Amino acid sequence: MLRRAARLGAMGAFLLLAAGSAWAPASAWADGRGSTPVLRLDGIGPLRLGMGRADAVATGWLSDPGPGCELGGPPVPVVYKLKGPKAPPGVAGTVQFEQGTLRVMAFSAGVRTTFGVALPGGTVNDLVKRARAAGLSATSAYDETFAGRFVTVNRGGQQVLGAFATKSAIDTIAVPYVPVCE
Repeated sequence: MLRRAARLGAMGAFLLLAAGSAWAPASAWADGRGSTPVLRLDGIGPLRLGMGRADAVATGWLSDPGPGCELGGPPVPVVYKLKGPKAPPGVAGTVQFEQGTLRVMAFSAGVRTTFGVALPGGTVNDLVKRARAAGLSATSAYDETFAGRFVTVNRGGQQVLGAFATKSAIDTIAVPYVPVCE
């Protein structure tokens, strides 16, 4: 239900993203092109969608586990902040586990996509344009409930990236969708 809500921008509230900082070696970045970690369509640094919770925690990037949105009923997802001792400095975000598997990563600062859209600084128009130039389909739609714009990026008919913005600048970018709680 959360996936559908995120894609459609349905009623709910954002999961608040937590700021975090710690030192991590440059090898944590996927492509070595700079000091900002690269958000891939399957994850970031050593974290990958689909990995188990124990393996993800063992990376040293995660801290402060807590319950996710309880409105969907049990099982309630578990959310971690990206504030572990090996997490990159300047990254603000969370990861969400559903039934022990990493399903969602959401960021409000300190990352950039493989096609060059960074937070902070990236805009909705820039994200849509660059995603399309990278061969992905991308759409943007305003949602009155959230008073903002959701961006959906698809590859092969499946959502692989999402974003949300209250103005033109992106507030949240996530793989594969922006988590909402309804």
